[in-house]
Amino acid sequence: MERHVLKENDLMMVSDEMGDMPRGRRRLGLYCCDTRYLSILETSIDGQQPRLLASSSEENYVCDIQMANPTMELSDGNTALARTISIRRSRFLKDGLHESISFYNHNPFPSPIQFTIVFGSDFCDIFEVRGAERPQRGELSPPFFADSRLTLSYLGLDEVVRRTEIIFEANPSNVEIDVCAAEPVLRRPSTFLPDAVEPAVMTVFRSACAKMTWDLTLMPGKPQSIAFHILTAEGELTPMAGAFDKGLADLRNSYQDWHRQCAKLETDNQLFNQLLHRSTLDLRLLMDLTPEGLVPTAGIPWFACIFGRDSLITSLQTLMLNPQIAVSTLRFLAKHQGTKVDPWRDEEPGKILHEMRKGEMATTGEIPHSAYYGSVDATPLFLILFAETMRWLDDDTLYQEILPSAKRALEWMEHYGDLDGDGYLEYLSRSSHGIRDQGWKDSYGAITYPDGTQVEPPVALVEVQGYAYRAMKQMAVLLTRKGEVSLPAKLEKKATLLKERFNRDFWLEEKRAFAQALDVDKKPVEVITSNPGHCLFCDIVDEEKARYLVLRLTSADMASGWGIRTVSNGEPTYNPMSYQNGSIWPHDNSLIVAGMRRYGYPWEAEQIATQLFDASRFFPYARLPELFCGFTRDREGYSVPAEYPVSSSPQAWTAGGAILLFQSLLGLQVDAFSKRIYLTPKLPPWLEQASVRGLRIGEGTVDLHFESHDEDTSFEITQNEAGVEVVLPPY
Repeated sequence: MERHVLKENDLMMVSDEMGDMPRGRRRLGLYCCDTRYLSILETSIDGQQPRLLASSSEENYVCDIQMANPTMELSDGNTALARTISIRRSRFLKDGLHESISFYNHNPFPSPIQFTIVFGSDFCDIFEVRGAERPQRGELSPPFFADSRLTLSYLGLDEVVRRTEIIFEANPSNVEIDVCAAEPVLRRPSTFLPDAVEPAVMTVFRSACAKMTWDLTLMPGKPQSIAFHILTAEGELTPMAGAFDKGLADLRNSYQDWHRQCAKLETDNQLFNQLLHRSTLDLRLLMDLTPEGLVPTAGIPWFACIFGRDSLITSLQTLMLNPQIAVSTLRFLAKHQGTKVDPWRDEEPGKILHEMRKGEMATTGEIPHSAYYGSVDATPLFLILFAETMRWLDDDTLYQEILPSAKRALEWMEHYGDLDGDGYLEYLSRSSHGIRDQGWKDSYGAITYPDGTQVEPPVALVEVQGYAYRAMKQMAVLLTRKGEVSLPAKLEKKATLLKERFNRDFWLEEKRAFAQALDVDKKPVEVITSNPGHCLFCDIVDEEKARYLVLRLTSADMASGWGIRTVSNGEPTYNPMSYQNGSIWPHDNSLIVAGMRRYGYPWEAEQIATQLFDASRFFPYARLPELFCGFTRDREGYSVPAEYPVSSSPQAWTAGGAILLFQSLLGLQVDAFSKRIYLTPKLPPWLEQASVRGLRIGEGTVDLHFESHDEDTSFEITQNEAGVEVVLPPY
């Protein structure tokens, strides 16, 4: 079972519930910069696996595992019965992996034991771990042990030496090196990939291994421990390991600092508080420290890198929690904005980055992902985030800094995003290794006709037109406030025309629903999906059509009881166990719920928010995954939500989704320029009280308190350092 996840900046570890990484477990490993630096970590005591008692990584920065011995015949003739020797593992990540394994002998006699750890690494690129085939690889070196240090190394095709160095505080009694580490590769069927439904055949590389054994004599009542530090490096430079206790304390302090920087979100429902707390913790876990600040990566293990779309949506979802996330994301993406026409990277001037990778396959140019631009929605989402962040902060310095990038993004929408000049944004990859479908549903088979036939690009996705509309509308308002005249007028005119044509061309009159997309011939793709729900979030839907859209999204074919499915269960392509054709994505639901509130459908928004909240209670640590299966909830049979086997967890826009759900229940919108808060709170029956403390608006903060009274929800401002006024109803 893949149980424990730790991440700190570029370093990430995924292990089983014992803290091990057994051979053959594809996603497990210690990763840095999209390379798996450790693929095997196996522990044993006298040749047997320890017995698990408890394990937890709930706090995200430290993993604690309590184990015990099995019954063992000791070398001195005594028998150590099961659970008479305590074994505790504690680990954290900070410039490396640091682990302490402690033993405590509860027997009345000394207990000689052999404790063994096998370390191994295949140095696979993350794309190889996901199943990508490569015509050739670099050279894997045999392990080398000297001076309390085990070195595993690999010379990549990019001529970079990648090294895993394990430093032991106490030398092992015996070291066995696997001299066959560089044997030819093997092949075997893999489990299915995160974005596919068919099994794949993948190459399995023999890891370079070393077996380290400690001969210990555990005295009764006296603790004994083994500690080691695993460091990763490119080239010759290797950082020194720090003291275990100090490193853990520093990491704990950094998490406390994170909580101090965030608004305090609390309710009288402890289970919902747990969901909000989990989301706040997971957001910190998923941050990468960049020169521009902390920027959210997408998710673990497959997407632990900065993604344009994911980082932008996460930043939008979390403005109430911490608007600094949005500021750092805007600065990072502005810095890496497209500057030229490069078909290999799907790059164009003004286009916003899709994905940035640092592994061997990216640096050698086997894939275009060292800076890849293959998404049609990241650019309008960048504009939405810029305008929305200014609504929260009204920061003139930030405005002047990001404005040039925003104007280039608008130019991209007009000159490159609209491929045929019809006013819609379409996608078409020109890269031989690019992504075929470039919206958020980008897996094979996600964009199809009702019979399952793939829709050939270029494609105009329904939600992307909503993003484009909101981007132009909000940028027009922002630019007008800052004194510009001609460009806002142009944007208003284009947005008005887009909304008119959108409600005509995407609307399916017979189905009373919106199409998923328009194909190359501008014919609607008549599949009922969740995608149009994003258009509520963007205000592009006509009021009358919004009523039908909300009704469809909350009907039984879409709302499963655990949330809204990506595809209606009445469609031939529906499969509740698929990646994007019937599964449930919490981030998708959060945007839809926010849109329902914007259009004045609080009951329906509450209904979907409740379904997601109910689902969260069945996942470990109340952590909603990237997605889960879209089976219908059986209340009589007490069914539970089913996990999608290779879902990323934690996932940034899933964590952000819980924050946006809370904001939507409060009906909270902000306008720092006018020093106003717009509120239409409606707490669900499972919440009687809620509060937000330290809500940042402009240069100040506000504290709000809400109470439910039958069908109404009252509120009061308990602290108003920002000097805002409340306006009802919202704009």
